[in-house]
Amino acid sequence: MPKWVWYSILTMLFWGAWGVVSKAAVDMMSPLVNQVLFTLGLVPLVAVMLRSKDAFAATNRVKGAAYAFATGILGGIGNITFFEALSRGGRASIVVPLTGLYPLLTILAALILLKERLNWVQWAGIAMAAGSIYLFSV
Repeated sequence: MPKWVWYSILTMLFWGAWGVVSKAAVDMMSPLVNQVLFTLGLVPLVAVMLRSKDAFAATNRVKGAAYAFATGILGGIGNITFFEALSRGGRASIVVPLTGLYPLLTILAALILLKERLNWVQWAGIAMAAGSIYLFSV
């Protein structure tokens, strides 16, 4: 199997556990404090990653840094709204899969901005994913 598949599976496992732990945390503290502690939890990972030989490899550091910073802002705001959904009565079994449909926006942006094309099977998948929004909300 290609390495990216293994990394994808690991991501699924870590993010699956993250969703359950997030619900437990917001049941005990505010979403904003949760986000601060979530961010502090990244510090040990940053320290390890900065020791990597590839840590500073780049083709365009300024532009890359700007995109990375924007990613952090958008991800942080997304985390806060995710934690708010959990703290305001959302069940992890519903909130996590529903918010996990964010790739629908990525697909839309790729179609418009990157001029990517989809086949009919992919369009059917999008339709089913969009339909699941309704099913999760019922």
